[in-house]
Amino acid sequence: MSASAKRTIHIFTNFPTAVFQRDVIAGAREICDSRGYTVEVVEISEPLNLLIRVDKLPAGGLVITGVLPDSTLQMLHEHGMPLSLVSHQIAGGHIPAVMPNNRQGIAMLMEHLVVQHGRRKPVFIQGYATQTDGIQRLTAFQQEVMRYNLKVPPEFYLPGEFTPEIAAASMEAFLDTDPDFDAVVAADYLMAEAAMRVIKARGRRVPEDVAVVGFGDAPEAAQAGLTTVAADVKELGRRAARQLIGQIEGLRIRGLTLLSTELIERETTRRPINVAK
Repeated sequence: MSASAKRTIHIFTNFPTAVFQRDVIAGAREICDSRGYTVEVVEISEPLNLLIRVDKLPAGGLVITGVLPDSTLQMLHEHGMPLSLVSHQIAGGHIPAVMPNNRQGIAMLMEHLVVQHGRRKPVFIQGYATQTDGIQRLTAFQQEVMRYNLKVPPEFYLPGEFTPEIAAASMEAFLDTDPDFDAVVAADYLMAEAAMRVIKARGRRVPEDVAVVGFGDAPEAAQAGLTTVAADVKELGRRAARQLIGQIEGLRIRGLTLLSTELIERETTRRPINVAK
């Protein structure tokens, strides 16, 4: 391994300019810069067949949201390359991971809607069906539906794929059926914003008719007055970089680190709501 490779960390992502990935990378850079490591962002736009050359491996790799297949992660791990995963886990826990507490965050949103605001007919806008955050947030929503004994029919689960345009199109199609619903829970705040714009354009009031909440937070969510649960995304990057550098420098690190979430109440649920039951 060359001297430069010993101080180089690769960050693997499929979309480095997207809000989540951008902030994870920014947090990781803070730590890497302070510890004297160079960061190279490796953008992967399609399934990767990675050719392993042991003499060309970087010092370590930080992998965002499962952009590398588990088989590739295992292969890199077996070749001795330290790895740190963000919002993704593989079986066994031998590659350390950092994730937001998805279960906690969705539970907070549902308690806020159901207990504090009396909402009983929520729609859920889903993330990617194969990505860890998407899977965990959907599962957590379904658990909360059972907890509160809600009746949520299959058509109330809308595709979103963590993409605002898909979330907006799904909400348009859903509203065409003239559904009886009183809340929207989105697997991320950008989809929540997109859905809210459609709901308002179709003449339903937020939050009087429909309360809207989303997972994650950013200045754009605050500007839109959106109630969210926030996990510090830059801190995800910092934690992942710290545990990666720890491995590079000889520590044995395993398992999952969960970052707590915080409810941030804003106008999409804050105003007094008269709920007729």
